[in-house]
Formats: sequence, C-alpha cells, structure tokens
Amino acid sequence: MARLTSLVTIVVLVVLMAAAACAAQKPDKPIDPVVLEKVAAALPDQAPAKPEKPRKMLVFTLTKGFRHSSIPLAAKTLEMMGKKTGAFETVTSDDLEMLRPEKLAAFDAFCSDQCTGSLTEDETIKKGLIDFVAAGKGWVGVHAATDCAGWKFPEYHEMIGGVFAGHPFRRISVKLDDPQSPINAAFEGKGFEISDEIYTFKGPYSRDKLRILLSIDWDNAGIRSGMNRDDNDYALSWIREYGKGRVFYCAFGHDDQIWWNPAVLKHYLAGIQYALGDLKADATPSSKLSIAPARGPELSPGPEKPKKAAKAKKEPGKARRKKGQ
Repeated sequence: MARLTSLVTIVVLVVLMAAAACAAQKPDKPIDPVVLEKVAAALPDQAPAKPEKPRKMLVFTLTKGFRHSSIPLAAKTLEMMGKKTGAFETVTSDDLEMLRPEKLAAFDAFCSDQCTGSLTEDETIKKGLIDFVAAGKGWVGVHAATDCAGWKFPEYHEMIGGVFAGHPFRRISVKLDDPQSPINAAFEGKGFEISDEIYTFKGPYSRDKLRILLSIDWDNAGIRSGMNRDDNDYALSWIREYGKGRVFYCAFGHDDQIWWNPAVLKHYLAGIQYALGDLKADATPSSKLSIAPARGPELSPGPEKPKKAAKAKKEPGKARRKKGQ
C-alpha cells in the first residue's frame, strides 16, 4: 500500500511539473503592423526557380526549451514569401499530431521554426520525420532549429547537420564559402557584415557531410573572445542530401530585423526551394572540394570588456591603523 501511495505521489508530481512548465511559457506577442510593412517591402518579387508542382511546407513552431520571440515573425514572413512569389504555401502549427506520418505526407517540406528542446519521445513521430526526408522530402531549419541537443534523437541531429553549442558572437564578417551556389545568389558574390545572435555548432557538424554556404570569415571578423571551437570553423548556413531528400539550414533569424533584410530573405527563399526540390544546387560536401570563398569585410575588433581593478595588496608587516592612532 505504501508503495502504491508513493507511485501515485510521483505521478501527481510529474503532472504538476509538466503543467507548471506549460503555464510558465508566455504567449507570443502580436506582430506589430509596422514590422509587417517592413517585411512586405523587403520580400523577393519572384522565386529563383519555377515550382515543378504546387508546393506545401509545414512551418512547425512548438518549443519545449527556450522560446524565441521572433518565431511568429519568421512564420508570417515565410507565409508572405510563399504567397508573393508563388513558390510554396505554408501551414503553421504547433500541434504534434501534424507530425504523424499520415499527416506529414501532405507536405513537401518540414520547417523547424526554432523548435527547441525535446519535442516528443513518440517513436512513431520521430521515425516518421526521418523517413519523411529520407524518402525525398525536405527539411528547413531556422536559427534555433539546431537547439535540440537535449532531444534524445541522434538520427535527427545527424540529419540536420549540427547541434547548437552557444551564441557568443553578435557583429560578424561573413564569407561565401560557395559563391557560385544559386542559394547564395542574393549576395552577388560578395561577403558581408551582419549583426544577429550568432549560433555556433558541435557534432555531428562536419564539412565532410555538409556543403557549407556561409561561415564567419574568422581572419576578418575582429573577434577576440567567445570562441568555442578549436578550428574556428563557424558555419552559418548549409545544405546536404539525406537519403533521397534535402536539408537547408540558416542560422540567421533571432533578431526581428533579419526578417526584413532583402538579401537574407532571398537566401532563405532559395534554400527553401532547394529543400522542396525545385532549385537544383550541388550538395557535394565542402571537404571534397576546393572552392575559393568570397571574403567578408575586415572588421575592427570590438571594445574589450573593462577589467576589474586589482585589489591593493597590503604592505608586509604594516598593520591597519586603529582610529585615534
């Protein structure tokens, strides 16, 4: 009887903790109409490729970890982008039931709009997501889509190409690792400067598996602290083939202004069309090629954080004076 009581107590505690976690997540703020006007003005006029057939992409917004405030704006931007260019239609959802194989089958690509944490341990859903891409569909990742290290799902980590390791940088110099890729056409063969919450990645990230599109131009970035990779290889965007399917990831998207940056929006559009199967791009892993990058601008180092003043050392043998002495 005592054992049964303990078991019931544990179950109740787990339920209460889960309920508290859900209640703690604040609802998303409405998008400012002025922001949407900026997005509308920055959207590409047309898609780089003609869709082979009407395309549909599921934009998934569920989070079990940190929730980024830019999630609704990213979803709305992709919806507006698809409508304006005719490249695709989006359905936005945070319902895990949409990931069941029979429902996922209605889409040409799955977009993780910054889905963080351990989304589900339902093996049918997990296997179905991998099979969806391997069978010939697409996966698109926005910014925090790689923040899933806590999800016990190594096959997913392998598929998407890398896992979040930190965001130590803001203002960076960006080089085009693949200047001729149609997905990089928006940058017109030139590196650029950008400010955002810059993600870095750990295993299974590897240039042996991924075609890197953009990365930090380390020699020109002027960065003096925050490094978390021995090789200073900080990729920002990549593609890969996975089975018969395709993967596109871009690290930009934390800050709202990213979603009205015309060049970044064109890059996203081209990457999404690659994932959908409409834009052809060479996904041969970067380590197997020798491509001259388009270097980013040389940036001056940012200001060092002020160091705390060292405490004055007491002179040996000198005692502190007492009042009145």
